[in-house]
Amino acid sequence: MDRKSKAWAIRSDHYTNNTVATIFIPAPHFPPSAMPPSQRVRLLVRHLHTLGWKPVIFTVDHYYREELADPWMLDITGDQFEKVEVGCLDQRKTRKFKIGDLGIRMFFHLFFSLLKHARKRKPALILYPVPPWYIMVMAPFIKWFSGVPYAIDYIDPWIFKVPENDRKAKMSQWVARTLEGFVVKRSSAIFAVSQGILNDLISRYPVVKSIPLVPVPYGVEPTDFLTIKVSRPENEKVILRYTGAVSSAMLPVADALFKALRLVNQQIPLQVEFTGTSYAGIGLAQPVLEPLIIENDVQSFVTENPNRVGYRTALELSMGADMQLLMGDTTQYYAASKLMGMVASGRPFFAFVHKGSFPSTFLDSLNFAGKVDFIASELNDEKTIRELADSLLNAIRRRHEFNPIDINNSSLNQHTAFAMAQTFSNTLQKIVHE
Repeated sequence: MDRKSKAWAIRSDHYTNNTVATIFIPAPHFPPSAMPPSQRVRLLVRHLHTLGWKPVIFTVDHYYREELADPWMLDITGDQFEKVEVGCLDQRKTRKFKIGDLGIRMFFHLFFSLLKHARKRKPALILYPVPPWYIMVMAPFIKWFSGVPYAIDYIDPWIFKVPENDRKAKMSQWVARTLEGFVVKRSSAIFAVSQGILNDLISRYPVVKSIPLVPVPYGVEPTDFLTIKVSRPENEKVILRYTGAVSSAMLPVADALFKALRLVNQQIPLQVEFTGTSYAGIGLAQPVLEPLIIENDVQSFVTENPNRVGYRTALELSMGADMQLLMGDTTQYYAASKLMGMVASGRPFFAFVHKGSFPSTFLDSLNFAGKVDFIASELNDEKTIRELADSLLNAIRRRHEFNPIDINNSSLNQHTAFAMAQTFSNTLQKIVHE
């Protein structure tokens, strides 16, 4: 084991706890899925057992998921957990009725399985990572019928702005606004990937201030990068890559980025690739950025592949670029799940993020120079575009001078996968003991 892997591994391997408490985690998305909720849970179960917990995962066979399977995810998750597979309605049939949400399709199967096991095994607690958000609705009922308390982990907020012409999304938001308060007010703790999500919850339901509200940004497992083979084809153009989904709240940011990239391309030939931009499953993905690419006349050097790729492929693409791109959205609470991976990869990257967001403040704590902050209302300002273009150009020209973040940096150490699991564990232990 090299110095880098030793430095990270010591934080988990040398921790022991003889107390074992069972925790149930309903995780519709779980390896071999590589979706963000799956990543969050696999990082938790990788380390919870060293912190005195026995994780029991309730999930479905990958046959019922619409995302790409990545067998490597199974290897890097480890085996220190128990898995209970529950039934699920087949999306091949429910799609005919415009029902694809995994949380809805497995809702009743999950409810009765959780209730049965909770009554029989009496776990210390049930942790609901969301999305899919609809599984939250069962939490108070299972608590009433089994006596087992629960906590919620918001990976994304349930209530957010949706397009006025999207009837399905508006109906989903009506359900969210009707039921979210009922659920969160009865939880024993609420975790979230950013403080902004918790602040929004407090503004809607002030009573939740009486329970633990804990921001826990995505952690990173640096050993994920040890076996990644990077190939960089010789190319006269500088290759910039963004790998990951693009939400509607990110489109104004992408628009500003394209305007800046067009200016940069006039001085340095670029090849900019966006991969996995759609949240949709296999066979359902449609281009997300194409209208903006055409509108900004950057199609000669910017390409988009909306189909999602596996985690290992995503790392290979990102690390094989001359420079990785990190893009925020117009909300201050967006936490960017790929941020810690970029930092841990040791490869050059550039960030264009919301001023005051976690990615911005975290990169400031590292004195990271390759970053431009934006204010959502000023994204289209000529000054913002020019500043972004100048900073991008400077970062590209100096990419060979990029200095990876020291793995012993105190700010970075707070956001390893083990540190993330430990933050969860500390709060959950208090709930159980109290």
